[in-house]
Amino acid sequence: MPRILCARFPHLGLVVAWRRYPELRGEPVAIASDTTAGAVALAASEAARAAGVHPGQPLRQVRHLCPGAAVLPFDATATGRRRDQVMEALCAVVPAVELNDEEAYADLSGSHARHPGEAAWSAAVGRALAAALDGAAPAIGVAATRFVAWMAARESPPRHVRRIRPGEEAAFLAPLPPALLPVDPAVLARLGSLGLDCLGAIAALSPADLQRQFGPDGLTVHRLARGADGAGLTVARPPRRLAVRVLLDGAVCDREMLRRGARQAAVDLGRLLAEQGLVAGSLTLALEGEDGPSASASASASASAERVLVAPAGGEEEVWAALLGLLVAAELRAPVAALRLEAGALALPGGRQTDLWRRGEAERDAVARVAARLCDRFGRTAVLRPRLRVDPGDLPERRFQWETVASEVVLVAPAEAGATAGGGGGTGPAEPAPPAAGAPRRPRAAPPPPTPAEADAPISWRRRPSIAEGRRLRSAPASGTAGVP
Repeated sequence: MPRILCARFPHLGLVVAWRRYPELRGEPVAIASDTTAGAVALAASEAARAAGVHPGQPLRQVRHLCPGAAVLPFDATATGRRRDQVMEALCAVVPAVELNDEEAYADLSGSHARHPGEAAWSAAVGRALAAALDGAAPAIGVAATRFVAWMAARESPPRHVRRIRPGEEAAFLAPLPPALLPVDPAVLARLGSLGLDCLGAIAALSPADLQRQFGPDGLTVHRLARGADGAGLTVARPPRRLAVRVLLDGAVCDREMLRRGARQAAVDLGRLLAEQGLVAGSLTLALEGEDGPSASASASASASAERVLVAPAGGEEEVWAALLGLLVAAELRAPVAALRLEAGALALPGGRQTDLWRRGEAERDAVARVAARLCDRFGRTAVLRPRLRVDPGDLPERRFQWETVASEVVLVAPAEAGATAGGGGGTGPAEPAPPAAGAPRRPRAAPPPPTPAEADAPISWRRRPSIAEGRRLRSAPASGTAGVP
Protein backbone atom coordinates (compact mmCIF):
# COMPACT_ATOMS: atom_id res chain seq x y z
CA MET A 1 0.00 0.00 0.00
CA PRO A 2 1.39 3.45 -0.86
CA ARG A 3 2.43 5.71 1.96
CA ILE A 4 3.01 9.40 1.34
CA LEU A 5 4.75 11.83 3.67
CA CYS A 6 3.99 15.56 3.68
CA ALA A 7 6.24 18.03 5.47
CA ARG A 8 5.19 21.65 5.97
CA PHE A 9 7.87 24.19 6.90
CA PRO A 10 8.43 27.96 6.77
CA HIS A 11 8.78 29.46 3.32
CA LEU A 12 12.28 29.11 1.94
CA GLY A 13 12.35 32.86 1.40
CA LEU A 14 11.86 33.29 5.15
CA VAL A 15 14.63 30.78 5.87
CA VAL A 16 17.01 32.77 3.64
CA ALA A 17 16.00 36.01 5.38
CA TRP A 18 16.55 34.51 8.84
CA ARG A 19 19.97 33.28 7.72
CA ARG A 20 20.90 36.79 6.66
CA TYR A 21 19.23 38.56 9.61
CA PRO A 22 19.23 36.19 12.62
CA GLU A 23 17.80 38.90 14.87
CA LEU A 24 14.46 38.64 13.00
CA ARG A 25 13.71 35.11 14.22
CA GLY A 26 10.49 35.23 16.19
CA GLU A 27 9.65 38.71 14.88
CA PRO A 28 6.88 39.57 12.36
CA VAL A 29 8.44 39.29 8.90
CA ALA A 30 6.86 39.46 5.44
CA ILE A 31 8.60 38.53 2.19
CA ALA A 32 7.56 40.81 -0.69
CA SER A 33 7.43 39.68 -4.30
CA ASP A 34 9.28 42.80 -5.50
CA THR A 35 9.83 46.44 -4.62
CA THR A 36 7.17 47.96 -6.89
CA ALA A 37 3.98 49.63 -5.74
CA GLY A 38 1.86 46.59 -6.68
CA ALA A 39 3.97 44.08 -4.75
CA VAL A 40 2.26 41.44 -2.64
CA ALA A 41 3.37 39.29 0.28
CA LEU A 42 4.77 35.91 -0.74
CA ALA A 43 5.31 34.60 2.79
CA ALA A 44 4.76 35.64 6.39
CA SER A 45 6.23 34.45 9.66
CA GLU A 46 4.11 33.05 12.48
CA ALA A 47 4.18 36.39 14.33
CA ALA A 48 2.98 38.19 11.20
CA ARG A 49 0.25 35.61 10.58
CA ALA A 50 -0.96 36.11 14.13
CA ALA A 51 -1.51 39.79 13.25
CA GLY A 52 -3.62 38.86 10.21
CA VAL A 53 -0.96 38.90 7.49
CA HIS A 54 -1.32 36.20 4.84
CA PRO A 55 0.41 35.49 1.51
CA GLY A 56 -1.18 37.28 -1.43
CA GLN A 57 -2.06 40.47 0.47
CA PRO A 58 -0.80 43.81 -0.93
CA LEU A 59 2.03 45.38 1.01
CA ARG A 60 -0.18 48.34 1.86
CA GLN A 61 -2.54 45.99 3.69
CA VAL A 62 0.36 44.16 5.32
CA ARG A 63 1.72 47.41 6.79
CA HIS A 64 -1.77 48.36 7.95
CA LEU A 65 -2.38 45.02 9.72
CA CYS A 66 1.11 44.77 11.22
CA PRO A 67 2.93 48.13 11.33
CA GLY A 68 5.94 46.58 13.08
CA ALA A 69 6.50 43.89 10.47
CA ALA A 70 9.83 43.82 8.63
CA VAL A 71 9.19 43.65 4.88
CA LEU A 72 12.10 42.08 2.98
CA PRO A 73 12.46 41.49 -0.77
CA PHE A 74 12.42 37.97 -2.16
CA ASP A 75 15.92 36.73 -3.03
CA ALA A 76 15.30 34.30 -5.88
CA THR A 77 18.97 33.31 -6.27
CA ALA A 78 19.57 32.48 -2.62
CA THR A 79 16.19 30.74 -2.39
CA GLY A 80 17.05 28.58 -5.39
CA ARG A 81 20.33 27.53 -3.78
CA ARG A 82 18.55 26.69 -0.54
CA ARG A 83 15.96 24.68 -2.49
CA ASP A 84 18.75 22.61 -4.03
CA GLN A 85 20.25 22.01 -0.59
CA VAL A 86 16.90 20.83 0.78
CA MET A 87 16.43 18.55 -2.23
CA GLU A 88 19.86 16.98 -1.72
CA ALA A 89 19.15 16.44 1.98
CA LEU A 90 15.80 14.75 1.27
CA CYS A 91 17.11 12.59 -1.58
CA ALA A 92 19.73 11.20 0.80
CA VAL A 93 16.92 9.73 2.94
CA VAL A 94 14.01 8.97 0.56
CA PRO A 95 14.08 7.89 -3.10
CA ALA A 96 11.25 10.03 -4.52
CA VAL A 97 10.73 13.68 -3.53
CA GLU A 98 8.45 16.51 -4.64
CA LEU A 99 9.51 19.90 -3.30
CA ASN A 100 8.19 23.45 -3.36
CA ASP A 101 8.94 26.51 -1.26
CA GLU A 102 6.68 25.57 1.68
CA GLU A 103 5.98 21.84 1.40
CA ALA A 104 7.72 18.61 0.56
CA TYR A 105 6.22 15.25 -0.34
CA ALA A 106 8.06 11.93 -0.19
CA ASP A 107 7.20 8.33 -1.01
CA LEU A 108 7.60 6.06 2.03
CA SER A 109 6.31 2.95 0.30
CA GLY A 110 8.51 -0.05 1.01
CA SER A 111 11.25 -0.09 3.61
CA HIS A 112 14.58 1.53 4.39
CA ALA A 113 17.68 -0.41 5.43
CA ARG A 114 18.97 2.19 7.89
CA HIS A 115 15.57 3.32 9.21
CA PRO A 116 13.39 0.30 9.87
CA GLY A 117 9.75 1.16 10.32
CA GLU A 118 7.65 4.06 9.10
CA ALA A 119 8.02 6.05 12.30
CA ALA A 120 11.84 5.93 12.24
CA TRP A 121 11.90 6.75 8.54
CA SER A 122 9.60 9.76 9.04
CA ALA A 123 11.72 10.99 11.94
CA ALA A 124 14.85 10.74 9.76
CA VAL A 125 13.16 12.88 7.10
CA GLY A 126 12.27 15.45 9.75
CA ARG A 127 15.86 15.61 11.03
CA ALA A 128 17.24 16.00 7.50
CA LEU A 129 14.79 18.81 6.79
CA ALA A 130 15.54 20.61 10.05
CA ALA A 131 19.28 20.48 9.32
CA ALA A 132 18.78 21.83 5.77
CA LEU A 133 16.46 24.60 7.04
CA ASP A 134 18.89 25.92 9.71
CA GLY A 135 16.86 24.45 12.54
CA ALA A 136 13.38 25.42 11.32
CA ALA A 137 11.24 22.52 12.54
CA PRO A 138 8.82 20.99 10.01
CA ALA A 139 5.39 19.53 10.74
CA ILE A 140 5.03 16.06 9.20
CA GLY A 141 2.02 13.97 8.26
CA VAL A 142 1.98 10.45 6.81
CA ALA A 143 -1.05 8.82 5.17
CA ALA A 144 -2.08 6.66 2.24
CA THR A 145 -3.02 9.59 -0.02
CA ARG A 146 -1.57 12.99 -0.77
CA PHE A 147 -4.52 15.05 0.52
CA VAL A 148 -4.81 13.16 3.80
CA ALA A 149 -1.05 13.46 4.38
CA TRP A 150 -1.31 17.22 3.79
CA MET A 151 -4.20 17.49 6.27
CA ALA A 152 -2.26 15.43 8.80
CA ALA A 153 0.76 17.72 8.46
CA ARG A 154 -1.51 20.72 8.86
CA GLU A 155 -2.96 19.32 12.09
CA SER A 156 0.46 18.30 13.41
CA PRO A 157 2.54 20.74 15.49
CA PRO A 158 6.18 21.43 14.51
CA ARG A 159 8.71 18.73 15.42
CA HIS A 160 5.95 16.09 15.43
CA VAL A 161 4.79 13.37 13.03
CA ARG A 162 1.07 12.65 12.62
CA ARG A 163 0.51 9.20 11.12
CA ILE A 164 -2.89 8.14 9.74
CA ARG A 165 -3.13 4.37 9.54
CA PRO A 166 -4.74 2.70 6.53
CA GLY A 167 -8.52 2.66 6.84
CA GLU A 168 -8.66 5.61 9.26
CA GLU A 169 -8.70 8.36 6.61
CA ALA A 170 -12.46 9.01 6.68
CA ALA A 171 -12.57 9.12 10.48
CA PHE A 172 -9.66 11.55 10.59
CA LEU A 173 -11.21 13.89 8.00
CA ALA A 174 -14.78 13.76 9.30
CA PRO A 175 -14.61 16.64 11.86
CA LEU A 176 -12.51 18.96 9.68
CA PRO A 177 -14.16 21.98 7.96
CA PRO A 178 -14.83 21.95 4.17
CA ALA A 179 -12.95 25.24 3.77
CA LEU A 180 -9.72 23.22 3.63
CA LEU A 181 -10.71 21.46 0.41
CA PRO A 182 -8.59 22.51 -2.62
CA VAL A 183 -11.59 23.34 -4.84
CA ASP A 184 -13.23 26.44 -6.30
CA PRO A 185 -14.25 28.99 -3.60
CA ALA A 186 -17.71 29.18 -5.21
CA VAL A 187 -18.17 25.46 -4.53
CA LEU A 188 -17.10 25.95 -0.91
CA ALA A 189 -19.56 28.82 -0.48
CA ARG A 190 -22.40 26.72 -1.84
CA LEU A 191 -21.47 23.82 0.45
CA GLY A 192 -21.75 26.21 3.39
CA SER A 193 -25.14 27.46 2.21
CA LEU A 194 -26.37 23.87 2.12
CA GLY A 195 -25.41 23.39 5.77
CA LEU A 196 -22.50 21.01 5.14
CA ASP A 197 -20.14 22.19 7.86
CA CYS A 198 -17.74 19.21 8.04
CA LEU A 199 -16.16 16.72 5.70
CA GLY A 200 -17.99 13.84 7.38
CA ALA A 201 -21.34 15.29 6.30
CA ILE A 202 -20.10 15.57 2.70
CA ALA A 203 -18.75 12.00 2.72
CA ALA A 204 -22.14 10.71 3.90
CA LEU A 205 -23.88 12.06 0.77
CA SER A 206 -24.26 10.13 -2.42
CA PRO A 207 -21.75 10.88 -5.18
CA ALA A 208 -24.62 11.11 -7.67
CA ASP A 209 -26.33 13.82 -5.58
CA LEU A 210 -23.13 15.86 -5.39
CA GLN A 211 -22.59 15.48 -9.12
CA ARG A 212 -26.10 16.75 -9.86
CA GLN A 213 -25.50 19.79 -7.67
CA PHE A 214 -21.88 20.65 -8.58
CA GLY A 215 -21.09 18.76 -11.77
CA PRO A 216 -17.60 17.23 -12.01
CA ASP A 217 -16.52 19.20 -8.92
CA GLY A 218 -19.05 17.21 -6.89
CA LEU A 219 -17.23 13.93 -7.53
CA THR A 220 -13.90 15.57 -6.64
CA VAL A 221 -15.33 16.90 -3.37
CA HIS A 222 -16.73 13.48 -2.47
CA ARG A 223 -13.42 11.70 -3.12
CA LEU A 224 -11.47 14.25 -1.08
CA ALA A 225 -13.94 14.05 1.81
CA ARG A 226 -13.48 10.27 1.93
CA GLY A 227 -9.69 10.57 1.67
CA ALA A 228 -9.47 8.79 -1.68
CA ASP A 229 -8.05 11.50 -3.92
CA GLY A 230 -5.51 9.19 -5.62
CA ALA A 231 -3.13 12.01 -6.60
CA GLY A 232 0.50 10.95 -6.87
CA LEU A 233 3.80 12.77 -6.63
CA THR A 234 5.55 14.88 -9.24
CA VAL A 235 9.02 13.55 -8.55
CA ALA A 236 11.89 15.98 -9.08
CA ARG A 237 15.37 14.74 -9.84
CA PRO A 238 18.07 15.88 -7.43
CA PRO A 239 20.85 18.06 -8.81
CA ARG A 240 23.64 15.83 -10.07
CA ARG A 241 27.23 16.64 -9.21
CA LEU A 242 30.68 15.20 -9.86
CA ALA A 243 33.65 15.72 -7.55
CA VAL A 244 37.32 14.80 -7.38
CA ARG A 245 39.70 15.09 -4.45
CA VAL A 246 43.47 15.48 -4.71
CA LEU A 247 45.80 14.90 -1.75
CA LEU A 248 48.90 17.08 -1.66
CA ASP A 249 52.32 16.07 -0.39
CA GLY A 250 51.66 17.21 3.14
CA ALA A 251 50.25 20.53 4.26
CA VAL A 252 51.58 23.30 1.98
CA CYS A 253 51.23 27.07 1.77
CA ASP A 254 53.00 27.46 -1.56
CA ARG A 255 50.81 28.71 -4.42
CA GLU A 256 52.89 26.78 -6.96
CA MET A 257 52.28 23.47 -5.19
CA LEU A 258 48.60 24.32 -4.92
CA ARG A 259 48.55 25.10 -8.63
CA ARG A 260 49.99 21.68 -9.47
CA GLY A 261 47.36 19.94 -7.37
CA ALA A 262 44.62 22.01 -8.98
CA ARG A 263 45.92 21.07 -12.42
CA GLN A 264 45.67 17.39 -11.51
CA ALA A 265 42.12 17.93 -10.21
CA ALA A 266 41.15 19.65 -13.45
CA VAL A 267 42.54 16.72 -15.46
CA ASP A 268 40.65 14.16 -13.36
CA LEU A 269 37.37 16.07 -13.41
CA GLY A 270 37.65 16.77 -17.14
CA ARG A 271 38.20 13.06 -17.78
CA LEU A 272 35.07 12.19 -15.74
CA LEU A 273 32.99 14.72 -17.66
CA ALA A 274 34.26 13.44 -20.99
CA GLU A 275 33.57 9.80 -20.07
CA GLN A 276 29.96 10.56 -19.15
CA GLY A 277 29.39 13.02 -22.00
CA LEU A 278 28.45 15.93 -19.72
CA VAL A 279 29.39 19.57 -19.31
CA ALA A 280 29.52 21.54 -16.05
CA GLY A 281 27.80 24.86 -15.57
CA SER A 282 29.42 25.61 -12.20
CA LEU A 283 32.57 24.68 -10.33
CA THR A 284 33.30 24.67 -6.60
CA LEU A 285 36.82 24.56 -5.20
CA ALA A 286 37.37 23.65 -1.53
CA LEU A 287 40.78 23.84 0.10
CA GLU A 288 41.02 21.39 2.99
CA GLY A 289 43.49 21.72 5.81
CA GLU A 290 44.72 19.03 8.14
CA ASP A 291 41.62 19.48 10.32
CA GLY A 292 39.04 20.25 7.59
CA PRO A 293 38.11 22.86 4.98
CA SER A 294 40.07 26.09 5.25
CA ALA A 295 38.77 28.11 2.33
CA SER A 296 36.31 27.86 -0.49
CA ALA A 297 35.47 29.64 -3.70
CA SER A 298 32.59 28.88 -5.99
CA ALA A 299 31.60 29.54 -9.63
CA SER A 300 27.82 29.89 -9.56
CA ALA A 301 25.51 32.96 -10.01
CA SER A 302 24.97 34.88 -6.72
CA ALA A 303 25.83 38.08 -4.90
CA SER A 304 28.43 36.42 -2.55
CA ALA A 305 31.42 36.25 -4.93
CA GLU A 306 30.01 33.26 -6.80
CA ARG A 307 29.84 33.12 -10.58
CA VAL A 308 28.25 30.95 -13.24
CA LEU A 309 30.55 29.73 -15.98
CA VAL A 310 29.82 31.76 -19.10
CA ALA A 311 30.56 28.71 -21.25
CA PRO A 312 29.97 25.15 -20.00
CA ALA A 313 33.19 23.26 -19.30
CA GLY A 314 33.40 19.72 -20.61
CA GLY A 315 37.10 18.97 -21.04
CA GLU A 316 40.37 19.18 -19.18
CA GLU A 317 41.46 22.49 -20.70
CA GLU A 318 38.06 24.09 -20.24
CA VAL A 319 37.89 23.02 -16.59
CA TRP A 320 41.44 24.26 -16.01
CA ALA A 321 40.65 27.66 -17.56
CA ALA A 322 37.65 28.05 -15.22
CA LEU A 323 39.64 26.77 -12.24
CA LEU A 324 42.33 29.44 -12.59
CA GLY A 325 39.88 32.13 -11.49
CA LEU A 326 38.86 30.08 -8.45
CA LEU A 327 42.51 29.71 -7.39
CA VAL A 328 42.85 33.49 -7.35
CA ALA A 329 39.64 33.88 -5.31
CA ALA A 330 40.59 31.26 -2.72
CA GLU A 331 42.21 32.59 0.45
CA LEU A 332 44.96 30.54 2.08
CA ARG A 333 44.10 30.87 5.77
CA ALA A 334 46.03 27.76 6.83
CA PRO A 335 48.25 25.09 5.28
CA VAL A 336 46.36 23.07 2.68
CA ALA A 337 46.53 19.28 2.72
CA ALA A 338 43.97 18.47 0.01
CA LEU A 339 41.70 20.19 -2.46
CA ARG A 340 38.27 19.17 -3.68
CA LEU A 341 36.87 20.22 -7.05
CA GLU A 342 33.15 19.75 -7.63
CA ALA A 343 31.18 20.24 -10.85
CA GLY A 344 27.54 21.27 -10.65
CA ALA A 345 24.70 22.14 -13.04
CA LEU A 346 25.58 19.10 -15.14
CA ALA A 347 23.88 18.79 -18.50
CA LEU A 348 24.35 17.30 -21.91
CA PRO A 349 26.57 19.40 -24.16
CA GLY A 350 24.52 21.70 -26.33
CA GLY A 351 25.39 22.39 -29.92
CA ARG A 352 24.08 23.17 -33.34
CA GLN A 353 24.50 21.91 -36.86
CA THR A 354 27.31 23.80 -38.50
CA ASP A 355 26.83 25.13 -42.00
CA LEU A 356 28.68 22.86 -44.42
CA TRP A 357 28.96 25.65 -46.96
CA ARG A 358 30.58 28.16 -44.62
CA ARG A 359 34.18 27.41 -43.84
CA GLY A 360 35.48 28.03 -40.34
CA GLU A 361 32.10 28.19 -38.58
CA ALA A 362 33.10 25.67 -35.88
CA GLU A 363 36.37 27.54 -35.31
CA ARG A 364 34.40 30.77 -35.02
CA ASP A 365 32.24 29.27 -32.27
CA ALA A 366 35.33 28.05 -30.42
CA VAL A 367 36.89 31.52 -30.59
CA ALA A 368 33.66 33.02 -29.22
CA ARG A 369 33.70 30.64 -26.24
CA VAL A 370 37.33 31.44 -25.47
CA ALA A 371 36.64 35.17 -25.69
CA ALA A 372 33.68 34.79 -23.32
CA ARG A 373 35.89 33.02 -20.77
CA LEU A 374 38.54 35.74 -21.04
CA CYS A 375 35.93 38.45 -20.46
CA ASP A 376 34.53 36.53 -17.50
CA ARG A 377 37.96 36.34 -15.87
CA PHE A 378 39.54 39.69 -16.81
CA GLY A 379 36.52 41.95 -17.45
CA ARG A 380 34.18 42.77 -20.28
CA THR A 381 36.72 44.94 -22.05
CA ALA A 382 39.44 42.30 -22.12
CA VAL A 383 38.50 41.28 -25.68
CA LEU A 384 37.35 43.79 -28.29
CA ARG A 385 36.45 43.27 -31.92
CA PRO A 386 36.20 45.79 -34.77
CA ARG A 387 32.95 46.39 -36.61
CA LEU A 388 32.33 48.53 -39.68
CA ARG A 389 30.62 51.81 -38.88
CA VAL A 390 27.30 52.72 -40.39
CA ASP A 391 28.63 56.11 -41.51
CA PRO A 392 32.42 55.74 -41.63
CA GLY A 393 33.24 59.14 -43.11
CA ASP A 394 36.32 59.95 -45.15
CA LEU A 395 39.12 59.03 -42.73
CA PRO A 396 40.26 55.41 -43.02
CA GLU A 397 40.91 55.14 -39.28
CA ARG A 398 37.27 55.97 -38.60
CA ARG A 399 35.82 53.18 -40.66
CA PHE A 400 35.66 50.76 -37.70
CA GLN A 401 34.43 50.89 -34.13
CA TRP A 402 35.50 48.68 -31.25
CA GLU A 403 32.87 46.72 -29.35
CA THR A 404 32.91 43.97 -26.74
CA VAL A 405 32.18 40.39 -27.61
CA ALA A 406 29.00 40.64 -25.52
CA SER A 407 27.52 42.94 -28.22
CA GLU A 408 27.91 46.05 -26.08
CA VAL A 409 29.13 48.69 -28.51
CA VAL A 410 31.95 50.86 -27.20
CA LEU A 411 32.49 53.88 -29.37
CA VAL A 412 36.22 54.61 -29.27
CA ALA A 413 37.88 57.58 -30.88
CA PRO A 414 40.85 56.93 -33.21
CA ALA A 415 43.39 57.88 -30.53
CA GLU A 416 41.66 55.60 -28.04
CA ALA A 417 41.53 52.75 -30.55
CA GLY A 418 45.30 52.65 -30.76
CA ALA A 419 45.56 52.92 -26.98
CA THR A 420 43.13 50.01 -26.51
CA ALA A 421 44.99 47.77 -28.90
CA GLY A 422 48.45 48.70 -27.69
CA GLY A 423 47.71 49.23 -24.03
CA GLY A 424 48.69 52.92 -23.91
CA GLY A 425 46.63 55.94 -23.05
CA GLY A 426 45.13 58.65 -25.20
CA THR A 427 42.09 60.77 -25.63
CA GLY A 428 40.17 61.95 -28.62
CA PRO A 429 36.85 63.37 -29.67
CA ALA A 430 33.84 61.18 -29.16
CA GLU A 431 32.37 59.65 -32.29
CA PRO A 432 28.66 60.36 -32.92
CA ALA A 433 26.34 57.41 -32.54
CA PRO A 434 25.13 55.70 -35.73
CA PRO A 435 21.68 56.62 -36.99
CA ALA A 436 18.75 54.49 -35.90
CA ALA A 437 17.37 51.81 -38.19
CA GLY A 438 14.99 53.31 -40.76
CA ALA A 439 16.06 56.89 -40.08
CA PRO A 440 16.97 59.03 -43.12
CA ARG A 441 20.67 59.45 -43.57
CA ARG A 442 22.07 62.90 -43.29
CA PRO A 443 23.69 64.27 -46.46
CA ARG A 444 27.46 64.16 -46.25
CA ALA A 445 29.03 67.58 -46.02
CA ALA A 446 31.09 68.61 -49.04
CA PRO A 447 34.82 68.42 -48.31
CA PRO A 448 36.80 71.66 -48.36
CA PRO A 449 38.77 72.39 -51.53
CA PRO A 450 42.47 71.48 -51.42
CA THR A 451 44.79 74.17 -50.21
CA PRO A 452 47.59 75.44 -52.50
CA ALA A 453 50.11 73.53 -50.37
CA GLU A 454 48.13 70.32 -50.80
CA ALA A 455 47.73 70.90 -54.51
CA ASP A 456 51.46 71.44 -55.00
CA ALA A 457 52.47 68.52 -52.72
CA PRO A 458 53.76 65.29 -54.27
CA ILE A 459 51.16 62.68 -54.98
CA SER A 460 52.62 60.21 -52.46
CA TRP A 461 52.12 62.71 -49.61
CA ARG A 462 48.77 64.03 -50.71
CA ARG A 463 45.66 62.66 -48.99
CA ARG A 464 43.34 60.49 -51.01
CA PRO A 465 40.52 62.57 -52.53
CA SER A 466 36.96 61.77 -51.61
CA ILE A 467 34.31 60.66 -54.09
CA ALA A 468 32.95 64.22 -54.42
CA GLU A 469 36.44 65.58 -55.04
CA GLY A 470 37.09 62.95 -57.68
CA ARG A 471 33.92 63.82 -59.53
CA ARG A 472 34.72 67.53 -59.38
CA LEU A 473 38.29 66.98 -60.60
CA ARG A 474 37.18 64.74 -63.47
CA SER A 475 34.60 67.29 -64.59
CA ALA A 476 37.10 70.21 -64.36
CA PRO A 477 38.77 71.52 -67.59
CA ALA A 478 42.22 70.23 -68.50
CA SER A 479 43.87 73.61 -67.83
CA GLY A 480 44.57 74.74 -64.33
CA THR A 481 45.73 72.82 -61.30
CA ALA A 482 46.25 69.18 -62.03
CA GLY A 483 44.21 66.83 -59.88
CA VAL A 484 44.45 63.20 -59.04
CA PRO A 485 41.29 61.37 -60.16
